[in-house]
Amino acid sequence: MEQLLHWLMIVLLPTSIMIAAVAPVILFAAYWRREQSKKTRQNPLTRALLRAPGHSLRKRIDDLEIGVDSLIMAWMLLPPLLCVFHLFDSYFRETPESITRIVLEGLVFIGASIMIGRNLKKKLDHLRYYKLGLEGELATGQELDQLMLEGCRVFHDIPFPYGNIDHVVVSPSGVFSVNTKMRGKPKEGEGKAEIVIDYEKGEIRFPDFKWRIPNKQLETESRWLSQHLSAAMDEFIEAKPILALPGWFISKRIGRGKVFVINPVKPKRFFVQSRQVLSGTRISQLAHHLEQLCRDVQPSFREDPNWDKQT
Repeated sequence: MEQLLHWLMIVLLPTSIMIAAVAPVILFAAYWRREQSKKTRQNPLTRALLRAPGHSLRKRIDDLEIGVDSLIMAWMLLPPLLCVFHLFDSYFRETPESITRIVLEGLVFIGASIMIGRNLKKKLDHLRYYKLGLEGELATGQELDQLMLEGCRVFHDIPFPYGNIDHVVVSPSGVFSVNTKMRGKPKEGEGKAEIVIDYEKGEIRFPDFKWRIPNKQLETESRWLSQHLSAAMDEFIEAKPILALPGWFISKRIGRGKVFVINPVKPKRFFVQSRQVLSGTRISQLAHHLEQLCRDVQPSFREDPNWDKQT
């Protein structure tokens, strides 16, 4: 019984000390939220906001950053935690100091550090990939937004059953679903920013690698968008798939494909053509239906007026 008590003291007391170190932060957060709920002013916006370019990626980045911060904190707390366990083991069990004991504790630290480091590297790699993608969607979105000066309507991050459609353009020339892909370019070498679009082979030739055009993904997005808008408008609406590669100069195109690949800089030449398919009234109607899909970003610091009724 005495040995069990000592073991519990060795395990529970250090853990309790570490929890106690974090408790003030948790209590302060709860206190701050309670104080905010007492304030007599709130966000004046009563309408949900439209999704911005990269909205879904921002949420993934936020989640990843929380995970990265947690792993870094755990890594920083690992040495003091092992030290506390060591001291409690020496005090309550009166375990003598020895090289073997120190070596074992060192191996535990190294093993835990390797595990944390591997997970941290994986999250940081994903974070870098998502941030690159976010900047690509922002760059494409900013270029496409200029089309509104030409009578077009542009929407971003449209949710659909298989993910999200990065951008949708409704112009007099038709409806377009745009998917943005970011690919890093070499730091050195001739033609490092040039690519060749080979529609016949269904691939894009970058300076140092080849990449298959994701025809299936883009066709799935455009097909769903066509079906959704056709059902809403009670007439057939065709959405054309487009792949945007910001930052790359397309030096050559071979053949023709179902998915058109562009650099989104100066997009008027791709989306506003001489042939007019949609009238101004149709554009407004289509824009109304698309707005219902992506106006779902709730304003912050605003209480639900029905909260009391729900509880």
